[in-house]
Amino acid sequence: MILLVTIHITACEDFLEDEIQTLKTEEVIDFREQSRGLINDIYSDYAFNYFDDFSIEYLTDNAVNSSSPHHLATGFWGPTDNPFGNVWKQSYNNIRQVIQYIEEVHNTGLPFKPAPQDSLENARTIRRYFGEAHFLKAWAQWELLRTYGGPSAVTGDMLGFPIINRILEPHEYANLSRASFERCVDRIMVDLDTAIQYLPLIYSGEGNSNPGYSVTETGRASGLAAHALKAKVALFAASPAFNPTNDVSKWERAARLAHEVILQNGGLSALQPYDFRREDNPDHIWRLRSFRQNNNLERRLYPPTLFGGGEVNPSQNLIDAFPAANGYPISAVESGFDPDNPYNNRDPRFNRFIFFNGDHCFDNSSGCLSYDTLEIFEGGRDYFGGFIPDVGTRTGYYLKRFLTDLDFDPSVNDAVTNLPKVYVQLGLTEMYLIYAEAANEAYGQPGTIPPGMTFSAQEALSLVRQRAGISPDPYLDAVSLSEDDFRELIRNERRIELCFSGERFHDLRRWKVIDTMDNVRGMKIIRNDNDTFSYEEISVEDRVFEEKNHYLPLPYEELLLNVNLEQNQGW
Repeated sequence: MILLVTIHITACEDFLEDEIQTLKTEEVIDFREQSRGLINDIYSDYAFNYFDDFSIEYLTDNAVNSSSPHHLATGFWGPTDNPFGNVWKQSYNNIRQVIQYIEEVHNTGLPFKPAPQDSLENARTIRRYFGEAHFLKAWAQWELLRTYGGPSAVTGDMLGFPIINRILEPHEYANLSRASFERCVDRIMVDLDTAIQYLPLIYSGEGNSNPGYSVTETGRASGLAAHALKAKVALFAASPAFNPTNDVSKWERAARLAHEVILQNGGLSALQPYDFRREDNPDHIWRLRSFRQNNNLERRLYPPTLFGGGEVNPSQNLIDAFPAANGYPISAVESGFDPDNPYNNRDPRFNRFIFFNGDHCFDNSSGCLSYDTLEIFEGGRDYFGGFIPDVGTRTGYYLKRFLTDLDFDPSVNDAVTNLPKVYVQLGLTEMYLIYAEAANEAYGQPGTIPPGMTFSAQEALSLVRQRAGISPDPYLDAVSLSEDDFRELIRNERRIELCFSGERFHDLRRWKVIDTMDNVRGMKIIRNDNDTFSYEEISVEDRVFEEKNHYLPLPYEELLLNVNLEQNQGW
């Protein structure tokens, strides 16, 4: 597994006075093997970002923070109050760090291990780091494009970010201009093609039998990860917000690239069970982990009676998105949904992802008693102010998705868990979802295999729902007869499968529907005298986004530094 920091290089606060740019060439060369820390250091920016993802989720109708409303969920962001303002600086810091590595380490031929007996590992490692450099550069550019891509306030043309391919002098940054959106997409694709050329498809085997490419390097960029990122970028570029003329060829490109990832991974196959502690899960295409001796996630997410802070509160809106166990939406008569027993007979993902009133297990298996029954009803121990003062949920729910069975005593203040925490940046599930969406938009007829492909959009989505426990799936069969109905289902499946990974906010933007987002609802639960429960939906937080929020503002400080930067429309 990748060591996230070999040498640590700190970026100064001022964007134009980054320490990376002033690190002398001779200092880099003197590091020899450790000079690869220029690349290793970048991974730390993308590792274990769970709570950053949760903060993005608070901008959507999926969740709220337990402590207070999120003022930025109104969409009225000020010039210095931008939840994505750090993306610009971090991304360009990392791009410059990559370029410095290529120019001052790779291009100078600095060996990794100069001893003759290490020649194979030396050659492979040098080649691998060159591929990693291009992948990490592409990732930083992808974050810039996803965050700041949009129509110019000056011309209306769709723009991306200023492209940098060499180390610039500080004064040169003040003269940069944003490249076109398509040129930025092309730049990312070129860097990813280079990464694919130089990286192993996956990391496998032991170090002595496969030096430089062994499983000990898992967590680094791989060829499969580069293929996956190409598909993700292509889907974004094909979406309504960035493809206003609905150029079908862009959807075809996204479908083709996702299809290629799936074939590179061995073809369409069943997905692995949900498990964010499994470090060798083949469905986790690019995964990073945190230290085992840690209980931060548990302490912040567990409900009060599990000695947690219950920080993330899923919304009733999200709960309603989970279908019944037979796959039908709970709004459909066929679902058999009972509003007096709303948590019975639900999609197993509901039990795996959400802590709810009456819950006592990490899955829905018979007889499972991982913990005492949760009491989220008014006056219950897991209600606000119950077991722990000033701790509770504003919606009636707590987040379970990334957690697993308790393997430590949560009542002990310094207790930790030895389970790894695997943070997944790119996964096979998302590739199935990308293919299903793009193929449906490009070709229609989701139940039919498109030209040049080997499986249909319906088949890809079916495997996602089968892993959830939905089989047979008559509802999927029915909606696969209609492109529009299938579109609604795939969007709902993305909402469920990718919840709390920071994706929904950007999905709502790229679909151009963020301005129609519902207000956040919760559930008030009252225990009756006969120990049954009554349920009453409540209003929790408003969501007020405008047309302009489909695109995000460039950081105000960057506009002050560089008058050539064109702001996005509406800002």
